[in-house]
Amino acid sequence: MGIMSSTGKQDDFKASRNPSVPTEKDWGNYQSDLDQEYAHRLFSGRTNAEMQPYFRRNPIERTDELRWMPEVPFRYYMLGFRDFALAGDFESWGADAASCFLGLIEEKLKDQPQYITPVMPELLAAIEHVARNQATYDADEAIYGSFLEAEKRIRALYEDLGSSSLTP
Repeated sequence: MGIMSSTGKQDDFKASRNPSVPTEKDWGNYQSDLDQEYAHRLFSGRTNAEMQPYFRRNPIERTDELRWMPEVPFRYYMLGFRDFALAGDFESWGADAASCFLGLIEEKLKDQPQYITPVMPELLAAIEHVARNQATYDADEAIYGSFLEAEKRIRALYEDLGSSSLTP
């Protein structure tokens, strides 16, 4: 379920930025917070490719761990979550994966925009893809709400933050 980039190559945008795995320094004083400590234990030192099976096992739990990460690890692993949301290999988690992906982006734009705005250009195409393919994710609108409406809210929040370009 990959998406097409402007060059016509599937998932080309994934390679647009190749950040390195966050260092211990990037995690900061994670030991002082139980949620960050758990996220560190699960994610630290792992590449986004290595984290894909963890996202697949339970995207709801992984979303919660992303929520509490420090900025640099959050940005790095959010790109891995994007890759998971686009991969289509969900087992029974498609609706939850898509809903959590959009929900976390919206939450971060509202509450901690400095965490997510640096990677928003790399998330926009995925946000649009997820929003326009709600049925593919088997996400009943009566349960998960409208993904298209979530995309509108996300784009409005991002625009309010002063983004100069909203197109992927």
